[in-house]
Amino acid sequence: MNSRLHLSSKVATALLFLALVGAGGSVSLAQVPLGPTPSAPPPGQQEVIRDQFIVELKPGVAPDAFIQAHGLVPLFRYTLINGFAARMSQTAASRLAADSRVQSVSPDLIVRAFPQPSSPGNSGGTGGGGGPTSCPDTSSAQIPPQQIPTGVQRVGAIDATTGTSTGATGFNVRTAVIDTGIDLCHPDLKENIKGGVNLVDKGGKPPMDGNGHGTHVAGIIGAAANNFGVVGVAPKASLYAVKVLGADGSGTLSTVIKGLDWAAQNGMRVANLSLGAFDFSLGSSSLCSAVTNAVAAGVTVVVAAGNSSFEALFFTPANCRDSLTVSAFVDSDGDEGNYGSSFTISGIVQTDDTFANAFSNYSNYCWDLNGDGVCTASDKLVISFTAPGVQILSTMPTYSVTLNDPNGANKSLNYDYLTGTSMAAPHVAGLAARYLETHPSATPAQLRAGLTAVAKCYGGTNPPTASSHPSDVPFPSGALTCSGPWPNDPDFAWEPLAHALGF
Repeated sequence: MNSRLHLSSKVATALLFLALVGAGGSVSLAQVPLGPTPSAPPPGQQEVIRDQFIVELKPGVAPDAFIQAHGLVPLFRYTLINGFAARMSQTAASRLAADSRVQSVSPDLIVRAFPQPSSPGNSGGTGGGGGPTSCPDTSSAQIPPQQIPTGVQRVGAIDATTGTSTGATGFNVRTAVIDTGIDLCHPDLKENIKGGVNLVDKGGKPPMDGNGHGTHVAGIIGAAANNFGVVGVAPKASLYAVKVLGADGSGTLSTVIKGLDWAAQNGMRVANLSLGAFDFSLGSSSLCSAVTNAVAAGVTVVVAAGNSSFEALFFTPANCRDSLTVSAFVDSDGDEGNYGSSFTISGIVQTDDTFANAFSNYSNYCWDLNGDGVCTASDKLVISFTAPGVQILSTMPTYSVTLNDPNGANKSLNYDYLTGTSMAAPHVAGLAARYLETHPSATPAQLRAGLTAVAKCYGGTNPPTASSHPSDVPFPSGALTCSGPWPNDPDFAWEPLAHALGF
């Protein structure tokens, strides 16, 4: 058989254990992650959508003719991957997988905006809707003076003393927020919102946020610099709302691929995906194929690592080889040195300036890009960066949605705090937009190298101090770890800083 039908989660997990490299092992395939054999299976299962599949065809196969020959009615046709999504029986999917023209057939999955930990920031509830059809009175959101969120300060984007940008602002850099939509009426966002698409609600409706998650992510990236509310990492980035998740914060893998497809086709330079699904494909999912092709087209794809306190290799798009995957650390004062207050999340004390081990996914794996079986500076860690992700202040919808509904998470209108790797990723997406303003011809690989070259080496197991820790020293370009050939702990990642390059 020349093609494959992706395996069930139990079979895939068993094969995964065999495929990963243990001590003394080696791999020659760049698609295989290098690292220790997992000691336990992931704490969850893939959420498979029954009788719904994503079909990837081999290069050169005409999808329209193939679809017609099999009598299928596609839900989506794609350009980033040569394929489509469709509903069909398992029998029909197996028949397609046996077709020599097919690269793969995989079940569609439920994808979720990564749920925040229960304390602080419970994301429970399913209230709210698709958002208003016209803008309500938003004067209550114009709250002076403008606040600088601690995360924005920590990454060096805004000077805490003057309240002004330390350099570039992401001016006109097209940045897609692939999420639950954005509050298009929010006065702290609307001047930067330049367009988007609604792939969830029928009838050509605008991509208004019915949940609140996407609006919060958008504010971290690009809330405007004005005299009220908050300010984002890249306060002049051009934001595009790509709605792929509904009011309950969930959607489908097939829709997310279509959202990334839209981003690539419409000239986005950065795409933020603070969402994901359990996935046991070792980074070979259809979404990862789309990420690879989007990156090849010039889109820097920034994704959240996930909030399961587990190995990110089991989540997509966190496990995609070409994504910039971001874990979370705790920052309560916008500065280094362990001087800020602590938080308690799910009964676990989270100390200022440490890895957010109460929820953040991590990774011990490295993509062996050159196939030499050794993780070196020429390769790529599964987790690329870490950023603030605990009690992050940002924009919330100016109308009732799931997260600010009294029967939901009971957050406030206009602005509030959320916690999760969903909040860490947009800090890096904002930095990517700033970098592209000053390096407009940079490829995604060059952008990653640029951020990495001036980042601080962050090992979250040992809390940093004001005077002595690897985090306090800029890490040299090209080096892979703080010390030795492998990360010292699973919390390891680079902490990118805007002011290090002045961008």
